[in-house]
Amino acid sequence: MSAPAEVRVGLMVLAGLALIVVGTIWMQGWRIGAEEREVVAWFREVGQLQGGNPVKLRGVPIGRVESLALDQRSAGVIIRMSISSEVVLPEDPVVILSPESLFGDWQAEIFPRSRYPFYSYAVSPSVEMLPGYSLPDVSRLTAVADRIAENLAVITDRIDIAFTDETAVNIRQAIDNIQEVTARLTGLVEAQGRTVEDLAAGLEMTTATLNEAAATAGRTFSRIESSIAQGELTRIVENVERVTLQLDSLSRSLGTVTGELGGAVGNADSAFSALNGILTELEAGEGTLGMLLQDTALYRELVTTNTLVQDLLEDFQRNPRKYINLRVF
Repeated sequence: MSAPAEVRVGLMVLAGLALIVVGTIWMQGWRIGAEEREVVAWFREVGQLQGGNPVKLRGVPIGRVESLALDQRSAGVIIRMSISSEVVLPEDPVVILSPESLFGDWQAEIFPRSRYPFYSYAVSPSVEMLPGYSLPDVSRLTAVADRIAENLAVITDRIDIAFTDETAVNIRQAIDNIQEVTARLTGLVEAQGRTVEDLAAGLEMTTATLNEAAATAGRTFSRIESSIAQGELTRIVENVERVTLQLDSLSRSLGTVTGELGGAVGNADSAFSALNGILTELEAGEGTLGMLLQDTALYRELVTTNTLVQDLLEDFQRNPRKYINLRVF
């Protein structure tokens, strides 16, 4: 091979190496001659993140991870990142660590907290450090999946132990009971619905009655107001006063009459007492009338005498000349 050919091959190798270096620098977000600034974030853990891993904003490389170090109490990890000074960070920024590819490469992405508000971000006591959160890697997810599978296996074994033929029968009976209870509840709800409808109808009727009563009362009050305005109520009051005075006068008159009736009753009692005494004497045969009532012979003589007197009067009427001798001189 001639010297010019060797020179060309060497230049091509050097160009390829330069292209690789430039591509690597560009892929990692390095900017030759660009001004950078430092951003510090705090994490509980960082997974497989390493220095030199890219820092991205909305998927665009804006810098790289410079260093990772535990804090003084080993309670968290401090990550220092270099990003372009021209980049404007979002409001309330947070840093999320996640795998960049399936080959173990990681990255740091800057988001507004509102993008993923439910993550449990690690907040540093220092205000200058951004909150950080690290997504689990594949190995951790695999371990979690294994633990979930073990738990499912345990649950399956317990279900196999608990779920026997008798359990199935009991469950079927429980389902039948639930259906029966549901049917009864449905009937109860329908009955209550009808009751509520009847109650609503009654309330409507009551409301209508109350409205009518209110209207009647309104008309009555209107008439009363009209009567008051026209002076009719005053005349009614005056008439009531006059009637009251007349009733008072009548009451006094009744009182006087009651007193007089009391005297009359006293006199009547005296008369009845005297009459009672007379009747007592008659029953005892005292006095002329009593003797007449008690002596039957005297009664017969009086009857005979009465008969004779009547005969005499009849004869006197028939023959007056027999008894009167009138001579005219």
